[in-house]
Amino acid sequence: MSLAKWLLCGVAFLLLSSSPFAQTATDDSDATLLPGCQWKDQTVLIHGKPNQQLSFRYQACTGKDLPKVVYALNEREELIQSWGGDHGGPVAQFWPLNDAKPSELIDDIASPSVTEKEKGRCLVHLDFASGTYNYEPNVAYMEELLATDEVFSSCGDYGTTNDAIQYFVVIDKVLLAYVWLGQDTPFFDPASFKYVNTEKPGVIE
Repeated sequence: MSLAKWLLCGVAFLLLSSSPFAQTATDDSDATLLPGCQWKDQTVLIHGKPNQQLSFRYQACTGKDLPKVVYALNEREELIQSWGGDHGGPVAQFWPLNDAKPSELIDDIASPSVTEKEKGRCLVHLDFASGTYNYEPNVAYMEELLATDEVFSSCGDYGTTNDAIQYFVVIDKVLLAYVWLGQDTPFFDPASFKYVNTEKPGVIE
């Protein structure tokens, strides 16, 4: 396991009661339920097509102690979390795998946003235990970042940081997702994403 992954796993242990990295959720998922909230299911349409559905669960809160959240999928296939439409941002983004290997698709997605000084210093890392991927610094570059003893963000828009949790994961063997969990317990269950094509099972069109 790389140094970056060790750091992120340590943060994850503090933020969540159990790892959320399974590809699909079950009724006994260990994702943390926030006080005054209850799990609620939602389905959005991939590419806006009625037969291609992405389902997940999120925490419906009363709005007294914690805000009520709203989710919608935009034209970039980003799942936007907002509070009554006033503010918010993406918590996940999705791409069809088609016939590509996850590591190759991740490199295609992540590498264009890498700065000139980071080119050739970032790589795709697969954590076999969790089934998640990170686009992260190579060993030499990671040692440089850790030596500063400061908060850092590395390897572009889809890279890694020692201040939050984010990762790539494959959903039902057909979708690649990039998930932003941030620093706090998320309002959605990142283990609950499930894709269904009601006309052509297992196919992204």
